[in-house]
Amino acid sequence: MSAVEVRAGSTAARPTVDGVQEDVELRTLREAWSTARDGVTGTRYAEGLRAAGEIEAAIAVCREVAELGYFAGWYEWAWLEHGRGDVRRAIGLMEEVAELLDDDPDRAYALGVAGHWRWDDLSDVGSEPLLRVGMDAYPDARADLAHLLMATGRREEGLRVLADGVRDGQVACMLPLANILSEDGEKEAAEALYRRAFEAGDSYSAWNLAVLLWETGRGDEAEQWVWKAAEGGDDLAIGYLSDVDPSDLDR
Repeated sequence: MSAVEVRAGSTAARPTVDGVQEDVELRTLREAWSTARDGVTGTRYAEGLRAAGEIEAAIAVCREVAELGYFAGWYEWAWLEHGRGDVRRAIGLMEEVAELLDDDPDRAYALGVAGHWRWDDLSDVGSEPLLRVGMDAYPDARADLAHLLMATGRREEGLRVLADGVRDGQVACMLPLANILSEDGEKEAAEALYRRAFEAGDSYSAWNLAVLLWETGRGDEAEQWVWKAAEGGDDLAIGYLSDVDPSDLDR
């Protein structure tokens, strides 16, 4: 098989609320928010509005939640801004709420997310302090810190950061470390880690495992993992299967 693209790591996605797109459900959320204006009802209503595509209305609710003193309003507001492409505004909001949190344990989460966006979206090496503070509270920050360290000539430290994350069960660190192991020729260790990542919920690791299996002469098993990757929504696997004659593949 010719060289194929592998994934560098999981893409951090905004958590969603299951099935809040129907009008009746949105109305229920609105009524709950009207009855008891607090962090829970407000963020749930904002999430419902987001799912319905009413972003401005969702942001308005988040502002009100934040003004009522609930930090959850800031978090949701920042995610909404990031989701619509205003990365700098999103970072600013996360950093603002981090200042308000002061010594609260949740401060690490806010700084970790802000650092993740600074590195992932802006390639800002100045995000390192934020990533270090937030890497235990927000696992994607740990994976980003490792990437930043390796990109700035500190490969060994970057590998240690990933390995520590894997030992702690942080799924976000598994795929990047498995990729490095594979590139370094440690195919068995990489394969085991790809499988572990998949079992832990990282569906994107299925595609990289398929690539490794092709590289090690196990085409039949590789095809099975391509299907698993496609079923998990991996666009690389879906694109590959769309270019292959179905009669050439056994599902």
